[in-house]
This record gives sequence, structure tokens and C-alpha cells, in this order.
Amino acid sequence: MRILFLRPDNEDAELNEKLMILQKNGIEVLNIPIFKIKCIQYSLPNYDYEALAFTSRNSVICFKEYFFIKNRKIYAIGEETSELLTRMYNINPITPEKFTSVELARRILEDKVNSVLSIRSKKASEDMKNLLNGKIKYDEIYVYDSEIIGDNINEVSKILAKCEVDAIAFTSSLMARLIGPYISRKCKIIVYSIGPMTTETLKRINNEVKIIESKTHSIKGIIETILVEMKRNG
Repeated sequence: MRILFLRPDNEDAELNEKLMILQKNGIEVLNIPIFKIKCIQYSLPNYDYEALAFTSRNSVICFKEYFFIKNRKIYAIGEETSELLTRMYNINPITPEKFTSVELARRILEDKVNSVLSIRSKKASEDMKNLLNGKIKYDEIYVYDSEIIGDNINEVSKILAKCEVDAIAFTSSLMARLIGPYISRKCKIIVYSIGPMTTETLKRINNEVKIIESKTHSIKGIIETILVEMKRNG
């Protein structure tokens, strides 16, 4: 079995360790990054927020105002984001059961938080903003951007057109938007999704493919899902 990942090429060694689990189980992993993560300049709003919300590992990595984290409620989307915050700051972030920005916004409202600053990607969806604006004091700052690698997208499109992989793993909605249209039913490629937002994007862009969604919405979770499906299908 040969599976295609699309993860950024400037991620840390933890990703390689996780992908090695697949290789040790006889799965050939091809990783072609279709974008790279770039920290960008930002300014903090002049407001004393009750809580901060980190929506990805990269938002933690690119946020440099460490003093701002003290004495505030900290929210996080996903196991990996939460684990990184714990490792860096020795805190236990509040994490919604489902790892989506919509569920995070709902959890913030349930907790009756009055003000939140969300640390996000420049290409983030407006789900949280739409749900929280007008209900609480809500602001966003964008601390990183995803720089598209056009040549690699072309390479991936050719690989998919020639049916050169058995499966493809989508670990973000951005990946789904960029690559989803290139997947053809004729190749019978198995499509794995990291979670509901990515799945929803895939369905909207390409309704011809069957999608297997990870029960745990993390890189670790999608790898476990791939292994389970591989054993189930022999």
C-alpha cells in the first residue's frame, strides 16, 4: 500500500516519527508538501482578555508573547495543540470534545467567557468569528500564513491522475481545497480525513470520493485509522 501525505516541509521531527509507524507496518509513505508554514508579524490588541484560544500547533509556535499566557484561561483545538501548550508552558488547556473551531466557540460560550483573543492562521475560516461576534468580546490575530507550493501541487495532480497511490491523507481543510478536485473515482483511491471540517470541505469540492474520517482528530488519530482500515481489509 502506498499513501500520500501533504504535510508542510518545515514541520518538526515528531511528524516523521509518526509516519514511521506506517512504514514499520509495511505502508509506503510519500509526503509531498503543498504549502509551507511561515510565521508573520502581528500586533496585540490593547485589551485585557479573559482567555486565549489557540487553533493549531503552528499558532502556538508562532505566538511570541509568552507573558500574555499567564493568568488567563487557555483554550486549544486538538490533542497536538494541547500537548504542545502543556510542554511549553506547563498548563492544561481547555479542549472541546470535537476538534473544530465551531465546537471551540460553543465551549467558550458554555463557559460564559466574556472576552477571547484567538491566535490563528491568516487563512483561517470565519466560523469562530461568526459564532462569537455580538455575543462576547472576540478578536483574532493572525500569527502565521501558509505559502502555497505550486510546483508540488502540479506534481500531486499528476500522481493522482495516473493512480500512482492507493490512498491519500488530508489533515486540513486547506489541503482539501487545494487537492480535492484532482481525485478521480476511476483510481479508487482511499481518502482519509483528519476531522469533520476537512471532511465537509472534501464533500463540497468532490462528491465522487468515499471518505474515511479519523475518530480522533489528530495526526496520531489519522495514522491509527489508516492502520485499522489496512488490517480490516487485509
